[in-house]
Amino acid sequence: MQLNTDPKRPHHYIIGVGVKSMRSKDPGKIYLKYGPIYYTNDDVTKVRDAKVLSEDRLFKTSSLDALTINECSQLVHSLTAMKYSASANDCTLHHFSSEHKLDDEVFETLINAANISKSSMKLLKDSQTRGF
Repeated sequence: MQLNTDPKRPHHYIIGVGVKSMRSKDPGKIYLKYGPIYYTNDDVTKVRDAKVLSEDRLFKTSSLDALTINECSQLVHSLTAMKYSASANDCTLHHFSSEHKLDDEVFETLINAANISKSSMKLLKDSQTRGF
């Protein structure tokens, strides 16, 4: 996944959004299904460094060792699990970045607002990732 790492917005969040089934009491309503998973620009750098290390032909390093060395295995495993779970449950993933750290409730509020507000729905659609 190619993420923006703007120094002015060092805080990142990935969330998964689901849609209630036709059998639920509120069919078609979107809701926060996964996350948020929080990480920083520094974490993105660590993951990129781990990728470079795992692809180094001179100093052969397994992907798992490269992630451990760069202290980012938990983040990568969490994102991978979210990706597969979202795919299996027909959910969308969304990336947000911020100048300041955000409370988890911000995302629940945004999603609830997106059910009734076109501008909130546009923000949610614009944040959708195209896979990673």
